[in-house]
Amino acid sequence: MQGAPSVPMKTLPLLLLAPVLWLCAGPTLHAQDAQTRFRLGQAYEQAGDFERAVQLYRQLLQAEPGNVVYFDATQRVLLQLKRYDETIALITTRLSANPADPALRTTLGSVYYRAGREPEALREWGQVIAGDPASPQRYRLIAGVMLENRLLERAAQMYRDGRIACKNPSLFTMELAQLLSASMDYRGATTEYLSWLAQNSSQMSFVQSRMGSYTWKPDGRAAAVEAVQEALGQRDDVRLHELLAWLYIEGKEYDEALEEHRTIDRLSKTQGTSLAAFADRAFKERAYDVAARAYRDAIAAPLTGPRLAAAHYGYASALMEIDAKADTLQAPLTPDMKPASESRLRYRGAIAYFRTVARDFPATVYAAQSHYQIGRIQSEKYYDLDGALESFAEAGRARVTPPTLRFDIAMREGEIHLSRGDSARAAASFASVASAPGAAPDQSDEASFRLAELEYFHGNFDAALDRLNAMTANLRADFANDALRLQAFLGEHRAFSEAALRQCARGDYLRRQHKLGDAESVFRDLLTRSPAAALADDILLRIGQIEAASGRYADAIAVYEKLLQDHKETSTHLDRARFSIAEAYQFGLKDPVRAIAAYEQVLADYPRSVLTSLARSRIRTLRGDAL
Repeated sequence: MQGAPSVPMKTLPLLLLAPVLWLCAGPTLHAQDAQTRFRLGQAYEQAGDFERAVQLYRQLLQAEPGNVVYFDATQRVLLQLKRYDETIALITTRLSANPADPALRTTLGSVYYRAGREPEALREWGQVIAGDPASPQRYRLIAGVMLENRLLERAAQMYRDGRIACKNPSLFTMELAQLLSASMDYRGATTEYLSWLAQNSSQMSFVQSRMGSYTWKPDGRAAAVEAVQEALGQRDDVRLHELLAWLYIEGKEYDEALEEHRTIDRLSKTQGTSLAAFADRAFKERAYDVAARAYRDAIAAPLTGPRLAAAHYGYASALMEIDAKADTLQAPLTPDMKPASESRLRYRGAIAYFRTVARDFPATVYAAQSHYQIGRIQSEKYYDLDGALESFAEAGRARVTPPTLRFDIAMREGEIHLSRGDSARAAASFASVASAPGAAPDQSDEASFRLAELEYFHGNFDAALDRLNAMTANLRADFANDALRLQAFLGEHRAFSEAALRQCARGDYLRRQHKLGDAESVFRDLLTRSPAAALADDILLRIGQIEAASGRYADAIAVYEKLLQDHKETSTHLDRARFSIAEAYQFGLKDPVRAIAAYEQVLADYPRSVLTSLARSRIRTLRGDAL
């Protein structure tokens, strides 16, 4: 019937009995059907038919006035119907038999409040407290009812009054902390958590997890910092410094966190251990400059034992990452691809420190890792392939070289062989990792992708796609995006012209070998032969990158502009071309005004590009308002 309340299927059998039961209903309730009636009342209540439910519950309660279950059911349904006067009368009647029942009188106060009779509610709650003013449970009971009625400030005051009356300032700490947090009194909540921490010094993680409900918000974190700083003004406690350091890290304020960890290390006398742990955390958060200072402080503490070698290696790694981070702002994404001169300064400090680590800690894993990092810098940043191979060999000969590091060494050696045009040795290196049962998943994925690239370079598109299809089955893999891009590139352009794709692959192989002139000739010949080829925009992007890498920045800009003009409706490389124009102005032609304008055009025309964040950073750097 339209408008009737929906009834759960499990209640239907009981409801079908209703007519019979109602015919049998009378002033006296028979014991044998009391349970059946109660279940029927529950069925009505669950179905939302509170009127019928309350009639049944009242009959049951009238027959058994002392039955608590019937009393609670009747009270519950009357409240659902908002028949407050009847509920008050019901509770008052029951109170007459036990006037000192604190729970019942507390409930009566709640009903008074819901009925809009606040003075009577406060009177009842006051009587509960007066009955035993030194009972913590009574304050907790009333505060809980106040919370149910959203009387947050009154509940907080009830807890505070209870502390005074019970002469125990540590009472209700967690209750009050959570209540103040819900009320957005973050400073007050923090003060309560600090009180809890003072009583339970081993529960720092617990306190941090609770405070985390509001410290993720700037205002919540700022209030918490103020509260901790105020507490530190009263007592210089290492736990408070630890909590303050955690708050600073939560807010990415690593310089302030470092100062706190210096104090923590001094107070706890850990001889740099706390500083080294913080340095590790800052490094993972990519705060490399702060990490470097923390590692340096830990080493000078002085740090001893196994952690000393780790700290030295961490410091060298931080130096390397600082230079790499500067590269993203001070060097184009397309490198010049030429061997570095002996006077090149970037990464020099990192290399020197890695060599120190390898020399001073030869019996640790950090010696091998240091040689490995030197090799990566030599191959990727300096294009010193001979030096890189020697460094990788040193890493392999180290006294302690973990299997996973050996796989990484094989991958980097394979890339060097590929750069030298030695496909056979490159394939052997990559295959040794791809088929190794002990290789990590990301190592196997990278090796498989490199093997697919080799197949592509040699025009073996079916073999390349077979490898790529296997990789893209797991989109969570680190190299899944690279595999998807190459897979899409092959699938799209092979259908139009396999011959053009083969020529493009030859050019890409030459470019990987840093034979820029030969690669450019192949690409330009392809454009001359097939100016309307589907991959023409890809070829133009490659030619522009070669021109920029060769130092011909004006020519590079002209090529990028041609890509933007001729393929503005179809190309997926428009953001990259516009960004590359900005880089040519910034790093090649040293024209910051035009560079800023070009970066701004990237932001305006391609707001969803992955390059927007870097474009903003470059703009700030060029304007001199950020580092």
